[in-house]
Amino acid sequence: MNSIRTEISTARKSRPADAELIFGRVFTDHMALAEWEEGPGGKGAGAWTNPRVVPYGPFSLDPAAAVFHYGQEIFDGLKAYRAADGGVRLFRADRHCQRLSDGAARLC
Repeated sequence: MNSIRTEISTARKSRPADAELIFGRVFTDHMALAEWEEGPGGKGAGAWTNPRVVPYGPFSLDPAAAVFHYGQEIFDGLKAYRAADGGVRLFRADRHCQRLSDGAARLC
């Protein structure tokens, strides 16, 4: 298994109050990245490679990326919240999984 390289941001933001956390507007200081490598001859099982956590920032997409053509993507935004006890709680994970499953069936 690949190890995950971590690059810590030098421009850390202070943690916002829980009441100020707004989905799609407040972001972490970091993001996860990896590359997909096709299997031999473009067929068969591929693999994710070079997993890493890097400072949050823009990334480029090829103009031919499927996401730009006919809405060929599925939104996969599972929400998580920090609880008073310090643990993390997932918001309606069952409904999220059902939406993802429904979207995948329509996409196929």
